[in-house]
Amino acid sequence: MGDDKLPKIPSFAELGISEDEIEELEREIAEEAAGRKEEGGKAGAAEGPSAGAPPAAGGRRTGGRDAGPGAAPAKEPGAATASRGGAGQAATGAPEDRASKKRKSGWKAKRAEKRASRKRAAAAAAAAAPAAAPTPAKAPTPPPWGGLRGPATLFLLLITAWFSSSYRAIPSPVPANAPDSVFSSARAMSHLARIASEARPPGSPNHARTRDYLIDRLGALGHAPSVQTATSFLETSTTAVTVRNVLARIPGTEPGGPAVLVTAHYDSREISLGAGDDGSGVVAILETVRALGARAPLRNDLIVLITDAEELGLEGAETFVELHPWMEDVALVVSIEMRGGGGPSMMFETGANNGWVIDALRRADPYPSANSVSYELYQRMPNDTDFTPFKEAGKQGLNFAAAGRAHVYHQVYDSPENLSEGTLQHHGEHALAMLEYFGNADLTEVDAPDVSYISVPIVGLVTYGPLWIRVLGGAAVAAWLLAFVVGRKAGSRLAGVLAGLGASAVYLGLVAGIAHLLFQWRSGAHPELGALHAGAFHSEGWYVLAIVCAAFTLACVIAGVLRRWFSVSELLVGALLVPVALAAAAAVLFPFAAMNFQWPAIAGCVAALAVAGLPRNQRMGIVRWIVVVVAAVPILVVLTPLTEGVWAAMGLAWAAVLAILIGLGFVMLLPALDAVREPNGWWAPVAGLLAAGAFLAVGMSTATPSPDRPAPSTLVYMLDRETGTAYWGTDRYRDASDPGVAWAAAAVGPFAAADADPPATFARQGYRYTFASADPVDLPPPTVTVVEDANLPGDVLRVAVTSAIGAERMSFSIPEDGPRLAAVNGELLPAGSESPAQLVHWGAPPEGGLTLDFIRPPGDPRLSFTVVEHHLRPGELVGEHYFTRPPELAPNIRTLSDRAMIRTPVNIGEAGGPEPADAEPTDSAGAAASHGHGAVRFQSPFDANSTHPRPGSAPMAARGDVLDRGLRPRDG
Repeated sequence: MGDDKLPKIPSFAELGISEDEIEELEREIAEEAAGRKEEGGKAGAAEGPSAGAPPAAGGRRTGGRDAGPGAAPAKEPGAATASRGGAGQAATGAPEDRASKKRKSGWKAKRAEKRASRKRAAAAAAAAAPAAAPTPAKAPTPPPWGGLRGPATLFLLLITAWFSSSYRAIPSPVPANAPDSVFSSARAMSHLARIASEARPPGSPNHARTRDYLIDRLGALGHAPSVQTATSFLETSTTAVTVRNVLARIPGTEPGGPAVLVTAHYDSREISLGAGDDGSGVVAILETVRALGARAPLRNDLIVLITDAEELGLEGAETFVELHPWMEDVALVVSIEMRGGGGPSMMFETGANNGWVIDALRRADPYPSANSVSYELYQRMPNDTDFTPFKEAGKQGLNFAAAGRAHVYHQVYDSPENLSEGTLQHHGEHALAMLEYFGNADLTEVDAPDVSYISVPIVGLVTYGPLWIRVLGGAAVAAWLLAFVVGRKAGSRLAGVLAGLGASAVYLGLVAGIAHLLFQWRSGAHPELGALHAGAFHSEGWYVLAIVCAAFTLACVIAGVLRRWFSVSELLVGALLVPVALAAAAAVLFPFAAMNFQWPAIAGCVAALAVAGLPRNQRMGIVRWIVVVVAAVPILVVLTPLTEGVWAAMGLAWAAVLAILIGLGFVMLLPALDAVREPNGWWAPVAGLLAAGAFLAVGMSTATPSPDRPAPSTLVYMLDRETGTAYWGTDRYRDASDPGVAWAAAAVGPFAAADADPPATFARQGYRYTFASADPVDLPPPTVTVVEDANLPGDVLRVAVTSAIGAERMSFSIPEDGPRLAAVNGELLPAGSESPAQLVHWGAPPEGGLTLDFIRPPGDPRLSFTVVEHHLRPGELVGEHYFTRPPELAPNIRTLSDRAMIRTPVNIGEAGGPEPADAEPTDSAGAAASHGHGAVRFQSPFDANSTHPRPGSAPMAARGDVLDRGLRPRDG
């Protein structure tokens, strides 16, 4: 028979036979083969072509794959071949020789039987096809959607991540012409422009003006504001503050019962303008109180508390909690804070047993933004806000704060222009909704068992209790086990699962290393590093996006390489071991953070079930693809805002941790990434690499100082009245090439080298300045008087000190061997504390000056101490031109820049009797108290080793940013 008479056998693709159908056909043929082996063998002998028969035009399946045109024909077992030297043993199932049987023993026999079954299926299909009508060859099945399914999948992932961002919760600003009952960010901004035009640390002129403005505004709204004034000590008793809180009580329709308190602080951090921290909270309260006045009266009393000295250690809030009689009526607290200049206003802290208030938040807040992971973490951190004293006192409540635009936090450019009006609107929406809800609720019982909660787009706030936390933890483990078992039954190999586990560990280590190296590499290029109070760089977002794209690229590359040997099901099941283990462990160790791992882990297991049984060389069908894309939604909905929150809270200095979190997301998105790789394996990693490079380039461009991203600069003025010398100081840890150091040198003259000996008067270990000579300025010394009071015990010497230059802060160095300090402003030092070797006082003292009570030791009638006045408006004393900077520079608040420090030693003579209150004190020779001579050596307020250390006391911190806010860590 000629070759042209042979039937043309079509390929499986031409016949429309899928892989699953082939496997089913093989099983059916294998079951029937035993019963009709002889008949099948005869049919094979009659139809089987000779060894030299040409291949079918459409190609045949060889080794489990569709052979293209021109491929060699498949051979039935037992067919005669020239290579084996056979004489033409017929393919009729005749007995095989001994060597052939030996080769087909064991697993080889199974493989041979499987190939035979497939070939019999091909023969059956060929027999069913018309022999006389050959079909033309067709190209392999093209990728779905013309190859666009990969880009479409990536687009869907990006849209889901964008929509899941916590920034989508920020409402649009509301204009000033909105109805009176509505919170308007525009109206609130008009207040902010007045109070945040200058810095307002306690004791500054703008601090007093802001307090007067608040009193005026609350009075204009029909309320009766008051001021609570007291002297408060930090826990160490080395810092005292004259506190002035602004309060108002708005009676409800059922007065006298439990009350709701809303609070924010009006002081700013030293020279910071404090528009965000916490001017935004203050003006949000003013606008909320106004809007509530246009609505129906509340049932419960509302207490407005605008605290003072929060930046110095929560002193205003603690003063109210400890001393004010209204504290007994407080049932709930709503606190509004800020840690930056933008971003969503998140509810990040509650009290213990928060079930009732979280349910209220779910019901009432129109723009909820909360995640109980912050509650879980914050209760383990040392950070505090004004909410802390209330929480410690057992009060329930909600604490709101925003942390976007972190680089403005505590900086002089924390200005109204750098505050997001949308964030302010978000503050106001929270405050208005929750105060109205709490103001009309029954507050007799506001505690309930703790719950877990998370904000979900469209859905709102989702909450559930501890039982469901444990259930979902177990469900994550059960879902993984199910995915493992189903995958194994569908053909997954244990080696592939182990490969997925190992690859995920290597991948997470690589992305963490890349992120860490990126941060280390860029640190030297950003002059603002070390000068910011939140974050490392001004514009970190570009670097974060670069890390995301790098992690995406690396995931695509590793998955693409491993997919040559392993199926996506094998790799995913192995890779999911890490997130599933985290989900299970978190349910026990950090239960209210567990949902952030449980939901994504369970969704990843669902995706693993969807791709179970998918051969490694086959694309997923439409149904599998839909399930995979849907399973990606909870992963992105949870991890996107979580990643944003971790970045906002920790900054890019935690780049490695941030990268691991991002990498875990891509591990669980592996099936979706497998679809993204269509139509080929190179386009997705190339696109990711290009995007990473673009974001990195933009981030690198932000290292150049500009008005929006100013470089830090340091200049301070120091005057020593004892020696009559004055000095300029600048940051000793930055070299002359630094733009801030170059500006300071141009402004006042060259500075000594960093390793040169500074003037002995100001030289102390850990001091951050290098010095240049300055002209002494004639400034009035502080007024020091001995106060006569017949009610004082005979061994008590009361001294009143007033800063003639209006210093915001005064630091006193007290010799250990002299009279012991016992009280400040009539307030005894905290119980159990010793007389400090150094005392710091912030704020404008009461009328008559800051009073210090000393216990005079027997036989030593003299009193000596040194006072250093810190004036935070140095241009008023030495000339504004010295501190005028180009717009691309800003004061470095961490080095206490832009202040004048004036040291004055004070000696009070023998105390045969106290001097009159209105007279200068005199010594035994009749000389007035000295402001220029004394035996007490000057002590730097930033000294790490005090000249006269108090036994058992901790050394004062060398870094001013820690010292000035007190020794109690805080946030806000």
